[in-house]
Parts: sequence; structure tokens; C-alpha cells
Amino acid sequence: MPQVYINPITKEKATILKTSATTNGAYTLIEVELQPGGGNPIHFHEQFTEDFYPQEGILGVHYLGKELFLSPDESFKVPFLDAHRFYNPGEHPITFRAKLEPGQPNFENFIAVLFGLVSDGKTFGKNQIPYHPFHALLLLHWGDTQIDHFLFRFLKPFLSMLVALSRKLGYEKKLIQKYKSI
Repeated sequence: MPQVYINPITKEKATILKTSATTNGAYTLIEVELQPGGGNPIHFHEQFTEDFYPQEGILGVHYLGKELFLSPDESFKVPFLDAHRFYNPGEHPITFRAKLEPGQPNFENFIAVLFGLVSDGKTFGKNQIPYHPFHALLLLHWGDTQIDHFLFRFLKPFLSMLVALSRKLGYEKKLIQKYKSI
């Protein structure tokens, strides 16, 4: 049964169609409904590739400094380590699918917990950053969200230690229990 998560602020809807567990770790398949102007900041992933498959409307993908506009008969794969973002460049909601390879149970946690924290009013700003720093660190870790900025690269070893501390303090388990069971 697909898991559906709705962001009450952006009206973004994410449906996990295939979990990593159901594909024996081969991939995670997510369907996203994105409102006009919706999207995410530029980032890259170290753990997985990301294939985009528009279903309805035109999907914008900023990839290595270039703008791509994908229609439903097209797809685009973002390799490991390549900077990108997706967005809705149009005036109507769009729907696309994203296939993450290999499967990403942590990314599945990322979607569930982020949308849950937003629903509970525990985030701030345009990018919906959690108020609690340990929650923010866990989301960055689960989403394999890497930012190409010298400060982020400099702090990365320290951030990894803080992720380990947040696990030891039980934050990871509490967030998963609260938001993955919905």
C-alpha cells in the first residue's frame, strides 16, 4: 500500500509507490505532486542516483548550471555527486516520479519526518528547516542532502558526530516512531 505524505504549507504531495524493502534494495520510487513555484534548493547526493519521470505537466530540473524542461514523454537521470534541483516552472500543479537507485530507506524516513514536522508546526522558513537542530541534522543525513559550499564541507565531519549523538540521545528512534507510523 503506497504511503502518502502531504506538506500543508507547500501543498506538495509525496507518495512512496515502492519502498526499498519492496524492491529488495534495488530502488525507491516516489511520486510527487508539486505546486507552481514549488521545488527544492540546489544539492547533490553521494548515496544514490535520481531518475526524474514527469507524469503531468513540465518538470524543471536545474542540472550543473543548466535548465532542463522535461515533458511526460521524457526522463532524466542525475548521477551521483552532480548538483541539481527540481521545480515546477509553470502555473499549474505538476506530477512526476523520482526513482532513487539503490533503494533509500533513509530517504523514505526523510519524507515522512519532514512532512510530519511541517504538519506539526515544528519548522520555519521557505525551506522548512526544523527548529530542533538534531531534527535538522537527521533530515540532512536521511535525505543524503549535500550542499556544495565550503562551510558545509568544512563542518561535515562535525555534523556526522552530531548525527551519531542525536541517535544516541534517541531522537532518530522517536521521530521514526512518531511519523512513520502515521
